[in-house]
Amino acid sequence: MIHIITLSNPQAADLFVNYMATKGMRIHAKNENQQISLWLEDQHQLDMVEKELNTFLREPFHPRYQAASWQTGDPQKTGIKYRPAFSIKNMVQRSGPLTVLVIILCILVFIWQQVVGDYNVMLHLAWPYEESLDFEVWRYITPAFVHFSLMHIAFNLAMWWYLASQTEQQLGTSKLFVIMLVSALFSNWAQSLFTDSNFGGLSGVVYALIGYVGLTGIRNPEKGIGAPTGLIVFSILWIVAGYMGVLGDSIGNAAHFAGFLIGLLMALWDNRHQLSRGS
Repeated sequence: MIHIITLSNPQAADLFVNYMATKGMRIHAKNENQQISLWLEDQHQLDMVEKELNTFLREPFHPRYQAASWQTGDPQKTGIKYRPAFSIKNMVQRSGPLTVLVIILCILVFIWQQVVGDYNVMLHLAWPYEESLDFEVWRYITPAFVHFSLMHIAFNLAMWWYLASQTEQQLGTSKLFVIMLVSALFSNWAQSLFTDSNFGGLSGVVYALIGYVGLTGIRNPEKGIGAPTGLIVFSILWIVAGYMGVLGDSIGNAAHFAGFLIGLLMALWDNRHQLSRGS
């Protein structure tokens, strides 16, 4: 057998294996170290498989691949093992140092808030609320670590863990750090235009990761990161609902929208070569 490619996205691997089966080409999938390597049985079909693979990598979630999967396959037939998306054991194994550090920082700040009160914590961490604080540069980032309820921090950290862990594992700590830093700064700035300094939460960064991970997974599945379509759609609907006033006045709509936008823009830039090949 001939090795074709190794993918980190089990859904993408499953789609390609099933699609090639409809064309009479048998490809074997092997699970190796949380990745899936694909092997061609008949070496005489290599040229055709490579051509199909190049097309698939440009648009892995085109309807034709979904249709082939419905016709021929399920995870048992391809041999691809799917990891549960929110398995605690899986998340611990996949987490990197920055992912864990941000979780710890958010929890420590939340405990600090419970001890001394939100107001006293915001005096030190809030977005600059007067000109004399403009040079306290940490304030442009630290609102992301402040949360105002248990549900607020629990939801944000769960989403951060899911998205940041795969990003850090596949793309590296430095890439996750850049995404976090840029999105925190940009989303905090956007929110400050509407609510002064009275805001906090990691949701702007989370929305940036939804945009970044979601678009990268669609356009370049070889990178091994991705977000479910349902999550992306729900996130967009949540932004729309927020601007319509359905969710009340305490929702950071500007931070959500700004974070999502900057995440998409960063993904477009990082995958620009893939996009140019697709066009």
